[in-house]
Amino acid sequence: QPGELRLNQRPSLRARTSISAPEDGRMKLIVLALAAGTAVAECPNACSGHGTCGTFDECICYPNWQEADCSGRTCPFVPAHVDTPKGDLDGSADALSGTSTTVIAGSTVYPHGTTEQYPLMVDSAGGSLTNTGHAYAECGNKGICDRGSGECECFPGYAGAGCQKATCADPTCSGHGICMNAQNLAAQDHDNVYNLWDAEVGFSCLCEPGYSGPTCASKMCKYGIDPLYYDDDVMAVRAPTARVSFSVGNLTGTKAVGDAAAFGAARKSFLEGTYAIKFYDAFGEDYETAPLSVGAKCPEVVAALEGMANDVVPKHGVACTMRGYTKSDKPVNGKGPGLQTVAYDLVFEENPGDLKPIEVNAYLDGERPTVYLADGNSTDQEFNVDIDVFPNWKGISGEFVDYFPSICHGVQFMVAKTPQNERTLGAAFTDSNSGLSADEEKLLKACLGDADGNADNNLEVYNWDYGTPNSTNTPHIVKLAPTDDSKSGMYDAGTFNLVWYGRANDNADASTNKFYFSGLPTSDTNKKFAVFPTSGVATVLATNKTAVTARFDRGATKVYTSYDTSCPELGIGHINHETIMNACLNKGDKVFLFNNRFDTADAGYGDGDGLTDAEVDQSATAGNMYEVVKVGVDAPSASTGTTEDRFYFVVDKAINWDGSATAARSAFRGSVMDEGDTSGATAGTQLVGIHSIVKFEPGPTSYEFVQQCSGRGLCNGDDGLCECFTGYTGDNCDQQSALAV
Repeated sequence: QPGELRLNQRPSLRARTSISAPEDGRMKLIVLALAAGTAVAECPNACSGHGTCGTFDECICYPNWQEADCSGRTCPFVPAHVDTPKGDLDGSADALSGTSTTVIAGSTVYPHGTTEQYPLMVDSAGGSLTNTGHAYAECGNKGICDRGSGECECFPGYAGAGCQKATCADPTCSGHGICMNAQNLAAQDHDNVYNLWDAEVGFSCLCEPGYSGPTCASKMCKYGIDPLYYDDDVMAVRAPTARVSFSVGNLTGTKAVGDAAAFGAARKSFLEGTYAIKFYDAFGEDYETAPLSVGAKCPEVVAALEGMANDVVPKHGVACTMRGYTKSDKPVNGKGPGLQTVAYDLVFEENPGDLKPIEVNAYLDGERPTVYLADGNSTDQEFNVDIDVFPNWKGISGEFVDYFPSICHGVQFMVAKTPQNERTLGAAFTDSNSGLSADEEKLLKACLGDADGNADNNLEVYNWDYGTPNSTNTPHIVKLAPTDDSKSGMYDAGTFNLVWYGRANDNADASTNKFYFSGLPTSDTNKKFAVFPTSGVATVLATNKTAVTARFDRGATKVYTSYDTSCPELGIGHINHETIMNACLNKGDKVFLFNNRFDTADAGYGDGDGLTDAEVDQSATAGNMYEVVKVGVDAPSASTGTTEDRFYFVVDKAINWDGSATAARSAFRGSVMDEGDTSGATAGTQLVGIHSIVKFEPGPTSYEFVQQCSGRGLCNGDDGLCECFTGYTGDNCDQQSALAV
């Protein structure tokens, strides 16, 4: 039809023109509208109200906001647990620039720029720092930032606004502990100090006694002695021991009671009152006895200890021996004689292990002492009673590990007190006159073997080190234990001694060489000893210039040293002590403190004049093994100039002998005055201790003979019960039985 437009017919030019005209008009309007819009453009999303619109229509975000439109929050920055490189931030597709090259300076997150590799650490002057880490990072690199809320979503095990806390796996510690940071944990451990970067943010559980594991969820099992340890007749157990004593303060023993010269005109002189004994089991749990009269003797003491809760000290589990019980020799103020000293020894035979030392609680009423001095006639009291507790009175304390488990078969001998002119080499010796035959001497040499951990310098066909004191700082160390026919029982376990082989006169014939010991194991010259060597290494601390010496008071745990035994990176006077100390002390190290003086003349180890008879006798109880629980340096005091009192370490038990003797630094062989600041001391005159410090590094043959389930079963941490191996029975698997399956 005329005027119709068919589907397959193209419209005429005229028709097409008439149809397109309105569209051209609309296009013009669109172009004009776009042009007008360009003229009034602004930053994305108006910077979300968290920034200003700057040049090139880019948002400049306010602090703690980011993204192109400032809509994302910035999460807290804290020291990173782990530093990480950030990668190719500048898009150069080239090798990452170094830590000294700053990129993307002026960004909203890093306004001062950042680096592509690990963060650059600088001091306040802008100088680069090496050996550093833990730069500030968003969420501490242990979480993901929620840009909407500005809060960190921490990875498991981390918490805090910036994920800065490495939390306890279970914040409740399973109800059997306390979640504490590293700083507080260190303070709980003998008042140690922890000052590293995570001191306040690294957390761990401090478990209560009897529980273990990262969450304190595992209940520990009963300890016992491995039954295979003491099935050999030559073995003896070093059980926990203690000497407890009470005495009238400043009592000289030479003045009559009431004598003004000894006590003062109104001095009280009788011991009265009550106390309790605090006992710690193998887990560290404390138990306290019922109150005891200060005059209680062994039967009452034993009954009180065995009467504590949970049978922690079982019946017939403690031996008690009275060592002193004295009264005044005449009535005072019309009354009878008064009690002046009480002393007794305890051996905890059924509580093996290196237990925390017992304590005496003489404050049963709170802050007022309940052990005091009285005159027996009035209510007046004085409180200067001397109360001492020595956990290793005879030089023996309990142990979990026997570092001297092997015996020198075929070697037995007696010991004798060293003559005065030979005491520079030791307090005691043995030779053919003391039962050491020529064959036994050969066996002993071969048995002692290496002393310094270096077999290349061993001597003779016996493949051993002499350990001579003038030529090495690594002498042999042994345990001398009474033989079967000499020991008083299975708890007569022997003492530790340094051993040297040599002669007092260097010019004498070598045939005069003999074995010297640092201590006198006994005053009984007929007592026979077996020798237990060790695969460990004993090192007498020294520098490349002089000895490192110690001093300490009887009953103390703090040992003052002549040098900083921690070997700091920069020591006194900025000298690198790692290069001049032959060994360093750290927390957990084992040390021996023998009554063995360093040379103060030129004769080798020991005092140039030799030990006195009293000092030789005292050496019988010296030489116990201690564990270092703290190493420190105090600030100089008013007396540092005259007596060195800055450097120290602390041991885990009270020292039972007096090592307070001192000598001037200049008195020591090859000595120079301690380099650097001596706080006003005249060179060489500053007083230091004279006793040697022996660091002991255990060897591979150590035998842990006291452990949970006696080492003969598995501990079920759910209920704290032992699951004994076949052939063993008992609540701690310490009994062998053919019927146990």
